[in-house]
Amino acid sequence: MSLKQKINRKTAQEIQDDIFRKMSADRKLELSSQLWQLAKNLAGDKFYYGTNRSATSSYKYR
Repeated sequence: MSLKQKINRKTAQEIQDDIFRKMSADRKLELSSQLWQLAKNLAGDKFYYGTNRSATSSYKYR
């Protein structure tokens, strides 16, 4: 690998940023929905939707 190739290499974060920058808002929403569904399927028993909060904790966020 030449020195020029080493200098121009992008990090994974930069590549991801480029992909998301070029993606439409509709596609971003669709992708986020799919990722949420995947996370729920993998660890659905660890998601809490705020229905079991105590009275004091829910009062703090009103």
